[in-house]
Amino acid sequence: MVESSRKKTVTMMLFSAPFGSQYADHLCRMAERALDKGYAVEIFLYSDAVHAQMTEQNPKLFFPVGEAVKRLIEKGAVIMSCEICSIARGYIKGELRDGKKDYSSTKVINGLNFCSIYGFVDMLNRADRVLSFGGS
Repeated sequence: MVESSRKKTVTMMLFSAPFGSQYADHLCRMAERALDKGYAVEIFLYSDAVHAQMTEQNPKLFFPVGEAVKRLIEKGAVIMSCEICSIARGYIKGELRDGKKDYSSTKVINGLNFCSIYGFVDMLNRADRVLSFGGS
């Protein structure tokens, strides 16, 4: 039997705002450990969790989620944010430009990408393990 050389993929979903609970803290710490152990990590931000993508966060008394997101991207994590949730909260416009959606924004951490719920389904299909954080 031939073993695949493909990395195992852990897909994580965050549903809660980054500073309303410790869900974002736990997700970031677990994602970093998974990356350090050689896993591929994909993260989907949905609902109020899209606030984790905001640049220039200044959480003096909270876990620095924005800095953790930047570090995860630098280490190779794929972080996708729900485009509809991001548009609704003013992070991106999502307008068509030259036949493609324009997601440029100074409000969003570099390296973070956007997708629809169908992109999230694709993430789930690639996953070997799925972890969910938050909810209401």
